[in-house]
Amino acid sequence: MKDNDLKEKGFIVTTSELCEILNLSSRRIQQLTKEDALIRAAHGKYDLTASIQAYIKYMNEVPNEELNKTEEEALWTRARRQKAELELQIMKGDLHRSDDVKRVMNNMLSSFRSRILSIPSKSAGPLQGKTDFNEIKGILKNAVYEALAELADYDPYVFYAESKDKLSIEDEDSPVEVEQVDEEIQDGIRTKKKK
Repeated sequence: MKDNDLKEKGFIVTTSELCEILNLSSRRIQQLTKEDALIRAAHGKYDLTASIQAYIKYMNEVPNEELNKTEEEALWTRARRQKAELELQIMKGDLHRSDDVKRVMNNMLSSFRSRILSIPSKSAGPLQGKTDFNEIKGILKNAVYEALAELADYDPYVFYAESKDKLSIEDEDSPVEVEQVDEEIQDGIRTKKKK
């Protein structure tokens, strides 16, 4: 079959006809041809059936990166809300920054290590001359429990006190200043230490 026979049957179309069918500019038709999203039969002529199939496949593979304004605003609002929720959790002591956790845990484990390493020297004196198994066991057990006490209490105030950034809760009616929050936390730490 010749081009004219195919064109009469509706299989071969010109660039301008394809522009009209797909509602695209001739420049966009050229771009899509270079991207193999349209099938050229000859210069300025396209295989309509193959081009439409290739164009549909191309459109299904291309991610739609354009968001409408409403979707973009919704995403922005959701991100701000999530950020505010996370900051509130930090202020309440329900969430801690990884750097703060790392710093506090390193300090806690360092103290624990020191306590464990001091067991032999602290226990050596009281154990000297002891022959009763239960008495020796009791002295060592107490020393171990004393060392374990370093790890026993979770205190969110310690994490907040170690934090490099201080957050505050601000209500429209009664803003809470950072100094007030810090003062309350320091009071909480002092109370914990007294116990």
